[in-house]
Amino acid sequence: MGADIHMYVEYSYKSDVKRYKKELKENKETAKKPYVYSFGNQINPGRNYCMFGCLANGVRDDIEGSISPKGLPSEDEIGYMSMVDNRLYITEDGDGDNECTLIDAKVWEKYGRKIIYRNDVPIFVEHPDWHSHTWLTLSEYKKALELYKKNSLFDRVPIEYQAILDLMKSFRRNGAIPKLVFWFDN
Repeated sequence: MGADIHMYVEYSYKSDVKRYKKELKENKETAKKPYVYSFGNQINPGRNYCMFGCLANGVRDDIEGSISPKGLPSEDEIGYMSMVDNRLYITEDGDGDNECTLIDAKVWEKYGRKIIYRNDVPIFVEHPDWHSHTWLTLSEYKKALELYKKNSLFDRVPIEYQAILDLMKSFRRNGAIPKLVFWFDN
């Protein structure tokens, strides 16, 4: 059975983060968290088990020095696309794409999948097939790519993964704080 990666580049503006920190000092109750933007939709840079182990320790490979999966960012610190793609809608018949019934959601809840409620109504459930959710800062992602170069059969990072690093660096140069949110499937 193979595994694939589901990646999302997200960012917040440095100025918004700075404003938020200032507001926190003044009044925690009214401080407004910075908005998290999604850069497009899901990115799949390709199946690479050594890379997977470098990005998230224990996923297909145990690479010394890699970071253990942290879970997803909180709901107010995650971008819209990754948040929605990690969920199934709970509907009466569960027949549509990315839908399930409440009965299925309750079964998955017993195995640790969270049901998300709005006004006490079950709306979503975390996707039952995804695992090892995590996120990396720009510096953590750079470290993972360096680990890959040390632990793979190749002396360079695959261009798809390098392009993601270059994108994140571009965001940083342009006043944003990027992060890479991802998980795996089997």
